[in-house]
Amino acid sequence: MKDHINGTRDEKRNKGTDHTCSDNPSPMSWDSADIVRYEQSIALKIPGYAHMHDLMDKLLTATIADNNHIRILVTGAGGGKEITLLGTKHPDWSLTGMDTSKPMLDLAKKRADEARISHRVKLFSETIKQLPEDGLYDGATSMLMLHFIQGLEAKKSFLMHLASKLKPGAPLILASVNADLDSPAYPIMMQAWREHMMQAGVLTEEWERFAASLGQTSDPVSAEILVRLLAECGFSRITRYFAAFWVEGYYAIRD
Repeated sequence: MKDHINGTRDEKRNKGTDHTCSDNPSPMSWDSADIVRYEQSIALKIPGYAHMHDLMDKLLTATIADNNHIRILVTGAGGGKEITLLGTKHPDWSLTGMDTSKPMLDLAKKRADEARISHRVKLFSETIKQLPEDGLYDGATSMLMLHFIQGLEAKKSFLMHLASKLKPGAPLILASVNADLDSPAYPIMMQAWREHMMQAGVLTEEWERFAASLGQTSDPVSAEILVRLLAECGFSRITRYFAAFWVEGYYAIRD
């Protein structure tokens, strides 16, 4: 147990993986990923995935004043989960989605078409910095994407640009993988998360790819650092509303 807790950062990252496979899984690329399989498996990987999104909707609804001109910015809109959920529940809301992955954005467009909300949806394959100026938004979401932005400065730049696109008092609902890879709790949490995924039917190779990605193709930060970043970037009333293993959801208000 001593070695288990005090291993190196790389050793901790790989604890809980199934080492019966001789080849390491290749890193995930959003441009070549199996998008259909991703859509099917993400809800299996995260306990309470649907609940996390339902709470997202309820927090936005409780905060935003009821009128006929609500505009919501959905960052990391690929896949279309937030677009279709908010679009179908709020027929008067207009939604702008952005994602740099074309395959994921194509899936979002498909889902919006199927939900018959495309006339209220704009999708952009841009970064937040490149997003066309189109007035300030009444609220925003950033669900499960911040940990893919590499480095604190890049995360801070993203959050600052996001804040600049929101009206004062506008809510932000953000969910991400928040983990201290050097924490003694890290290997234990990962082992428990692995058990959850295996029991839910996630493929072993998908678990291995996910576990290997933390600190490599993804860059999670601790909850403490995330809260500090949000405050530094112009957000207040920062409150955690969801947690499952290393996945956390936060509610915040643009100052």
